[in-house]
This record gives sequence, structure tokens and C-alpha cells, in this order.
Amino acid sequence: MFKEKGEQFVPITPINFFQICLDCFYVEPGILQNLAEKKNQNYGLPDLSSLCADDNFADVFMGWNEGGFEIIFKVKKKFEEAYYPDVTKGDSVELFFDTRDVKTSGYNTRFCHHFFFLPEAVEGYQKGEKTHFRSEDSHELCDPSELKLKSVLKNKEYILYLEIPKSCLFGYDPEQFGRIGFTYRINRPRFQSQHFSVVTEDYQLEQQPSLWSSAKLIK
Repeated sequence: MFKEKGEQFVPITPINFFQICLDCFYVEPGILQNLAEKKNQNYGLPDLSSLCADDNFADVFMGWNEGGFEIIFKVKKKFEEAYYPDVTKGDSVELFFDTRDVKTSGYNTRFCHHFFFLPEAVEGYQKGEKTHFRSEDSHELCDPSELKLKSVLKNKEYILYLEIPKSCLFGYDPEQFGRIGFTYRINRPRFQSQHFSVVTEDYQLEQQPSLWSSAKLIK
């Protein structure tokens, strides 16, 4: 196929040819930090940077239980600056969940969620939900106070300890639905990012849950 004058091709990364599936293991509340420090392989998410054409600068650990999800981001870069409302301009973490893992929808359903977390608060904002719904799927976003965040800033790195409770995950029912849709984006200043399963330059990952990975909840 030849490129016509004025046309632009969308860049394709290797990950566009894969549907990412992973096992997400059960974790007793409050112990993921110990498991991460021991580098327990069951809870470390795979490094997909080579498929996403990203630099890998963070390790991610995740586990689930009946109360929700616990996730740890160990960013191996010094914290520089955070921004709000455009959290992508600086240091931040964004999490995307689909509690029903629907792969046939090209838009966010009521089961989709987009959360953000900042290493430091900006004008009183440090965590919250910013999901965009169609009007017929709209419901109230979660109360930011229900999201748990512990931020540890060090000389050459920072660590975010996160808890996403069931109350913030519409439709979360691991007994009836043993799989979720999931992805993340870790942002750095000057628009550096680390992705998991969907690359910003290729797609609007905030609006395309069908491209998020699938995580099987294993107890």
C-alpha cells in the first residue's frame, strides 16, 4: 500500500499483535509489601517495555482479594514534579480496570474505571477517579478518600503503595466474574511513559477497554 500525499501512518508497536493475559494472584490484605520486598514472582507484573517500545523504569506488583486490589509501583527514577489536572505532564500513575473484562466494546462501559495517583499532592489533589462515560453508562465517580495511597520519596526513586477497594470498583464480584480488564500508564516529565498492553501514541487507552489486558483472578 502506498502512502498518498498528506496521509500519515499510525505507528505500530509489537504489542499491537498480541492480546495480553496474565494471572493475578490472591493476596492476604496488608502483606503485598513484604512479598514485593522478597521479589515474589507470583505478584510481579511482567515487563512489556520491549513490546511497547518503552524504557522500563518501574517494577509493578499486584494482588487481589475480596476487598479489592493492592498494587505497588517502584519507580526507579527520582521524583521531579507532579501536575493536575493533566497528570500525564509529570510524575504520576494511572490505573485502568474493567470489572467485567468486556472485549466487544469500543468505549467505556459502567464497569470501567480510570484512577490516578500522584507522588505529591497538587493543590490538594493526589488521587482520584477520572473515568469518562457515555451518558447512558454514567454513574458517580468514587470518593477519592476511599482510595488508599502511601507515597515514599527517596533520593533516586519513589514507591507508591496503592489500595483500590471494592467500593471504588463498580461491578467487582470475584466470585461471579473471575477475570478483569486491566492496564496502567506510568508517566514521567517530558511525556516519558511506561505502558502495560496499550501504548498512548497508538491508541486512546482511556477510551478503549477492549485493548486492555485480561487478568485472571487466581486464589
